[in-house]
Amino acid sequence: MMKPILEPCPDCGALLPPSNGAGHRYVGASAACWELFAALNNAGEPPLAPGVYNGLLTDAYMVQHPGVPSPQAIQSVAVHLLVLYGVLEREMDPGQALWIRLQAVDERHGPKHGRFHWLTPPSFTNSLTVADIVKKPTPGERTAVLQQYVTSIWSLWANNHLDTVAAWYERFVG
Repeated sequence: MMKPILEPCPDCGALLPPSNGAGHRYVGASAACWELFAALNNAGEPPLAPGVYNGLLTDAYMVQHPGVPSPQAIQSVAVHLLVLYGVLEREMDPGQALWIRLQAVDERHGPKHGRFHWLTPPSFTNSLTVADIVKKPTPGERTAVLQQYVTSIWSLWANNHLDTVAAWYERFVG
């Protein structure tokens, strides 16, 4: 029997069957990885159990798939890192994620374009991925891995960029 052909996602490294679908214009995910994330995040397929960090799936996924430096990618990674920092380091309620995102790009802090700079992404080799989440057989197990995923992806970024993200948070979210 022939093994299925798997392709690595360029940012997270998850090995997934090739897809003819469309990816995202500035997110560094393969089309297959993007489709897996979209199904989990938007359609709840496969379903998750309730979990405190379920709403941070998008933030963790987006910073695990930073793509290449561009104004959109820079702003996206910064805003999603600010959410993870706010919830995981400053102990903001996860329900405040949207508020943090909006504060991060609020024009009262000056023009939002050029506000942030590119941060060199950490290595995601051997890190958890959305593929690890969806592989689990039950909603509870998927949610448990999702919680680990969110905290571990933040930890990888925090190892090198905690001070920068904290300064951005003070300046733009407060």
